[in-house]
Amino acid sequence: MKQNTRQNSTESALDPKQIQAIEALAGGASVTDAARRAGVDRSTIYLWMRNGGNFRAELNLARRECADTMRARLRELAEDAVKTVREVMKSTDVSAAVRLKAALSVLQSVGAMDESRGDLAIIEQWRAGSEACESFLNFGKGLP
Repeated sequence: MKQNTRQNSTESALDPKQIQAIEALAGGASVTDAARRAGVDRSTIYLWMRNGGNFRAELNLARRECADTMRARLRELAEDAVKTVREVMKSTDVSAAVRLKAALSVLQSVGAMDESRGDLAIIEQWRAGSEACESFLNFGKGLP
């Protein structure tokens, strides 16, 4: 939040030290660091947060804006993430267990897997059973 970018009545009621503290806190700084940046004691910031309606409102707004920005950045990365999961799932260089885990993650994220119905447990039982079956079928192979 820049001091001159938003000219509303709430922000204009804040002094420059409060605006500096809000910018620091919204950016993830601790109260101690925000106080240091604003040139006030940390108890002052706690007082502003407890009793300063305008300070509290502006801080909440700045935090929401910061969270919105982070969500937008994450959405920008989603396409790359999907591409990576697709590559892992289709790669023959990756173990079957890792491919299965990637596939299950995709199914869970789109809501196709309902853990309350036990879908994951059924798949794990099937996987364990198929590994046992594969071991049985391979028994004796390579013996003289």
